[in-house]
Amino acid sequence: MTYAIGDIHGCLSPLKRLIKAIKLKDDDTLVFIGDYVDRGPNPRGVIDFL
Repeated sequence: MTYAIGDIHGCLSPLKRLIKAIKLKDDDTLVFIGDYVDRGPNPRGVIDFL
């Protein structure tokens, strides 16, 4: 399955919770579609994580 994630806006903790909730399998794909930083508390953490 392919999952598209966008509008993260520097929110690392919710991003990690979302990815954990998806319960990825080896053949799954994550596609990040933009708005990684801006507004949120941890833009650097998001970039480092991605």
